[in-house]
Amino acid sequence: MTPRRFNFHPWVQGLGLAATLCWAAAPALAADLASAEREYQQSKLFNGSSGNTIDMARSRAHLLHAAQRGHGPAQVELGFIYLNGTGTPKDLAQAFKWFDAAAGNDMELAQCMLGDFYRDGLGGAPQDPAAALRWYRKTADGNARCASKSQYELYASYAAGLGVKKDMRTAIEWLRRSANAGNPQAQRALGLAYQRGQGVGANPALAKQWLLKSREGVAPHEDHEHDDQEKGPGKAPGHVHMH
Repeated sequence: MTPRRFNFHPWVQGLGLAATLCWAAAPALAADLASAEREYQQSKLFNGSSGNTIDMARSRAHLLHAAQRGHGPAQVELGFIYLNGTGTPKDLAQAFKWFDAAAGNDMELAQCMLGDFYRDGLGGAPQDPAAALRWYRKTADGNARCASKSQYELYASYAAGLGVKKDMRTAIEWLRRSANAGNPQAQRALGLAYQRGQGVGANPALAKQWLLKSREGVAPHEDHEHDDQEKGPGKAPGHVHMH
């Protein structure tokens, strides 16, 4: 008896081919990831994090190799190196490039930083408040290390109508979340809001409470820097660099 032959629709055959290709590519992908992790660990070895030999040029070279292989944490670190000019000339275009790559790898800190780049139009990124808002929203919820910063930025955006319709009620909700999460910048802004009656009813007692809380852990010689951080709705606060 001749076996019956089944003719599958071309798209079904395509799925089978795609699955075969993915299966064939899996070992190579795993090898690339393992190689990237080795490069990343070597970068730690030469920057003093896990070894006794300090050679920052070699550390950056290994970090670059890891980042080029798609290693998210390496991409974040490389972004900060170029942003701050650590051991290499400051290069905002390179910083944006690596934060953008890391954000695509779901690195939350990089996503926070992209919000800043689009907010201020840095490193070749267009100044786009709506794009900045989208990145801040992405990291304002959950347990992201930079969640309280993103919450503060959402307050500033809603308070000034940057990339979104002005809405002081929503702005204050985000400000409270950020303040309650321990962000000194937000705590000071909330204290001033109660002091001035902006977006909330004037309340001298709450104003004093939040202003005092915002200074907890701030050294006396840093008071002027702390005061400068609160610039009011619509004025871009300074970057908060989190490593």
